[in-house]
Amino acid sequence: MDEKNVQLYPTTKRVCLNDKATKILFNLPPDWYSQMIQHNKKQGVIEKKNHKKHGKIKSRFSISNEEGYTQILPLDEYDRAVFDACISEYENGNSCITLAQIQRALSGKVGKSDAEIFKDQRAAILQSLGKLRHTDFNPDILDAFEKLNYDDGTAEKIVVAPVLATKQTCKTVNGQKTDLFYILDESPLLKIAKLKGQIIRYDVSLLDVPNQQNTPLIVTLKNYIMRRIMEIKLHKMTPTLTFEDIFKKARITDNRKAKENSRKYIEDFFKHLQSKGVIKTFEFKKKGNKFYSIEFTF
Repeated sequence: MDEKNVQLYPTTKRVCLNDKATKILFNLPPDWYSQMIQHNKKQGVIEKKNHKKHGKIKSRFSISNEEGYTQILPLDEYDRAVFDACISEYENGNSCITLAQIQRALSGKVGKSDAEIFKDQRAAILQSLGKLRHTDFNPDILDAFEKLNYDDGTAEKIVVAPVLATKQTCKTVNGQKTDLFYILDESPLLKIAKLKGQIIRYDVSLLDVPNQQNTPLIVTLKNYIMRRIMEIKLHKMTPTLTFEDIFKKARITDNRKAKENSRKYIEDFFKHLQSKGVIKTFEFKKKGNKFYSIEFTF
């Protein structure tokens, strides 16, 4: 065990990949995810629907488990939030990260040393890191990227690799022994998003809602919604999110109580973003007697 002291300087900037392959990977249906893992099925990615010269242009990817790893639970939006927290550190020059540091990044409490990490939060992050580390991503992008002029000569170097390659060890961090995770290499997903120029950035403190718990569900909701709001603003899209989409991405089943609670968490988050000047107004809209969407303005 290496006892060399490590000093950590966590980033306050969130880096989110906004390319189609990443969006699809973390939202694959469980049955299809299982088929991809067990039967080497490939997932298509429509890069462009109507190219003037080539028509529909598609890339593909496959996924596989690292040898000896038998997990077939699909990667989800919580895993993506953990992934985003880790690549944000990597992109800002930090190659190592602690579980507490990841939790503070997920909740927006970066730099707040009194922000504890609880047992369920720790377990959720460890499970995510295991899924990310032991799941290999194999891109088939060369033809599509050449047609779309994404390839700068480095696309052929993006080969099969873990979604997020990390190594766990125990070291002394700021005077205390703790589990430390080294990010060993740039994720193939990050390489792809860089080639396409499809990355979103924002200040992670925007996720810090006063007096709100940061359970895995709330973390999932906040991180997904924040990324969508930034995407909508960046690309001047219609400023509307549907509850159906949010619940689907958060894998909230047809559970009335869970949906009611989630709408309350979402409302608190939008009020917080309004107070921070990220949005000007927001309104929950109904279709009939059911809440349907959130409309907001910048």
